[in-house]
Amino acid sequence: MKKVLITGANKGIGFEMARQLAGKGYYVFMGSRDLKNGLNAVNILKAERLDNLEAVQLDVTNQQSVKAARIEIGNKTDVLDILINNAGINGIEFNGNTPIMHSSLENRR
Repeated sequence: MKKVLITGANKGIGFEMARQLAGKGYYVFMGSRDLKNGLNAVNILKAERLDNLEAVQLDVTNQQSVKAARIEIGNKTDVLDILINNAGINGIEFNGNTPIMHSSLENRR
């Protein structure tokens, strides 16, 4: 079974991609910034008889969260066949390659 990680998979386009890929037989790791929201999304899809998926807490703007998700997924599989980076990030300022804070677009004017 091929395995896929979708960031931002608890709603919108990410959620629908998870539904479609799980329906086609992929094992889907559903990345969600808030684990509770991810678990709710998994439960909705399991009610549709899609069992080959699970929630993973993953905030793509937090390096510790990314490392923890990598370890969690790595403990379950040696191979990740597909990565769909769907998570929305908005208003992050950088110092070089390091994110330093979230800000609204209005504060950038």
